[in-house]
Amino acid sequence: MLAYVLAAAALLAALVFGVALAAVARRRSWSYLLVALALGTLLARALVGVLTMESVLDPDLHHVLEHGLDVAMAALVIAAVAVTRDARGGPA
Repeated sequence: MLAYVLAAAALLAALVFGVALAAVARRRSWSYLLVALALGTLLARALVGVLTMESVLDPDLHHVLEHGLDVAMAALVIAAVAVTRDARGGPA
């Protein structure tokens, strides 16, 4: 069952990441790139899960990587908001 959940998560994350990259190609802005990279962390999380399930990654490393990806996602979203606010001349 876990294998199916991880496969579905990876497939859907790849689809969302692909759509985000298409938006970056169309809009060509820093904020779109940062959001796309944040969404890419969802794909990375799914891949970490698959590698852990296949015993390629140690469970402790899995735990550290998952939390690291959470921090990366939050930082990328915050950076996208900051870039957008600066570009529009909003409060810093």
